[in-house]
Amino acid sequence: MTILLIRQASADPLPVPAQLAGHAIHCAHCASLPALVACLREATLSAPEWVLIETAPAEPAQWVEHGQALCAALDALPAPYIEMAANDDDGLDAHLHPQHAPAATVVCSSGRDDACRLSLAIAERRLLAAAGRA
Repeated sequence: MTILLIRQASADPLPVPAQLAGHAIHCAHCASLPALVACLREATLSAPEWVLIETAPAEPAQWVEHGQALCAALDALPAPYIEMAANDDDGLDAHLHPQHAPAATVVCSSGRDDACRLSLAIAERRLLAAAGRA
């Protein structure tokens, strides 16, 4: 079983553990809304146990152009997801209102690394609870 961590490309990426609660962590880097749609569609095929999505600011025109496809990709996910955003305005739910809403939304103004750490901790706790080890 795996956890998919979708992150924005960064010159200084946060080191991510190889496993979390016995699940391998796979990272994907998606720098645009179309790339995020592609990553989410791939997740539908690979069926991870959890998906963690780091969002990034996008122009209103990008939301208009890619929002419907992104919403459909979120709704098709076979797993719960956690959304990470730097502020409320960057969140997927604020723009899309998907039927398959996030299990958690982490808005962390202290930085993307803190948001990632907190999201990983939430996913770990949920995985351990599901396995009866929490």
